Amino acid sequence: MAVGTVSTHILTDIANAIRYQAGVATLYKPREMAAAVAALDGTDAGNYQAQPYMQLESGVLPESVFSDIADAIRGQNGLSTLYQPGDMAAAILALEWDVGYKIRALLLDDGTLEINYYERRTSVTGGRIVQVFEVDPDGYSSASARSYDSIKLLVRKVYIDSTIGPLGLTNCAYWFNSFSECTEVRGFENLSGVKTTTQMFTSCGKLETIYATSFTNAITSSGSMFYGCSRLVGGTDGYVPTSTSAGSVCKLGTGGVLTNPNADSRTWFYGHFYADGQAVLTATATPDATRELLATGRICAIGKYTGMGFTPWDSTNRPQLTSVHFASDMGSFAALNLIYLFYSCTNLATVTGLGNLANVGSMRYTFSSCAVTELDFRGFDPSTLTDLFYCFSGCSSLTTIYADSSWALPSSGISGMQCFYNCRSLVGGNGTAWSSSNTNYTYMRIDTASTPGYLTAA
Repeated sequence: MAVGTVSTHILTDIANAIRYQAGVATLYKPREMAAAVAALDGTDAGNYQAQPYMQLESGVLPESVFSDIADAIRGQNGLSTLYQPGDMAAAILALEWDVGYKIRALLLDDGTLEINYYERRTSVTGGRIVQVFEVDPDGYSSASARSYDSIKLLVRKVYIDSTIGPLGLTNCAYWFNSFSECTEVRGFENLSGVKTTTQMFTSCGKLETIYATSFTNAITSSGSMFYGCSRLVGGTDGYVPTSTSAGSVCKLGTGGVLTNPNADSRTWFYGHFYADGQAVLTATATPDATRELLATGRICAIGKYTGMGFTPWDSTNRPQLTSVHFASDMGSFAALNLIYLFYSCTNLATVTGLGNLANVGSMRYTFSSCAVTELDFRGFDPSTLTDLFYCFSGCSSLTTIYADSSWALPSSGISGMQCFYNCRSLVGGNGTAWSSSNTNYTYMRIDTASTPGYLTAA
């Protein structure tokens, strides 16, 4: 595609502007100019030589020549300005360089926010720099006080470079507050020794991972550090912070939110939520292309989730969820938790494929307040269950739970207070009717004359 007839004076002006800024006499072809602009770093070689206008007055060039030059200018000045060819020479002459050692936050074109400490604007991850911000080493008193607050919704990932570590930063309050589209942070070990982390990750609703190869925890002030981080899962035992978790959970190992990238125990399954109201739970990341997709997302198989907000059926579309199917590949996980998976899905009436599951540990609040009338656990091995706390609570329409005649809960290591709270329609296969006096997990057994329970052998 061409931009039409372009005056050669424009190209000469652009080339002269590059030569002036670089202090060189180099002759540039049109396709070389974008790279030359991108290479400018404020260094004046002291040999500037302007070139006169060419006798040829006009010509035709591909649009990409000027769009590339414009991109290079924006990469240098960090602006989002749209440049016409005739504006570009002046824009190049107006460039000023950010020099000197500073903590900089670089927004890259792939959505990464790279934080580093170099003499000049430099990306070590290789992305094209879109915008640059200076980070105050003394910290911020609020999220809006951050130099980079305006781009918080553009950040998809954060990378903290090793050059930050030796600075000994102590205050990272509000650093990533409301980065609502960010899914991971890498290089967190380079903030070891930080003391103040107030609201550091508040409202990071899509954040799944904070990677760190090590971390020295010296945090003394951490109010609401992880408030709203409903999808954040630690890489050792699937620990998930609560809205009130303090900085003490900012650690590797059991009960920590950090993940060592070289020792990540997490596995993931996917929830594909279709417009017909069905959600398919599967180990396969790709949704069914023949069905209209409403939402999709991944869920940590060992995640110890503490409430809603981590599934594709969120507060907006949850009422549309009417049926669920567990695919056959869900039996491939070595460990699987179903905590809060369908909590408060008040229109969920049909669940299939429970027999495809294996190695299930916790079912805390899994079906709480659903509209199911029947559940079929035939083929499901209950021997690994550890927690049935409020599993079926509030399922007032639930009448029947089927299971294999060999069904037997573990003899130890399992708990589940109020497993059957308010399941007032539930009746076991031998006629045992639900009672408010018998709501503990122990009644999740086959109903017989000698052992009353709420399951029906089938």
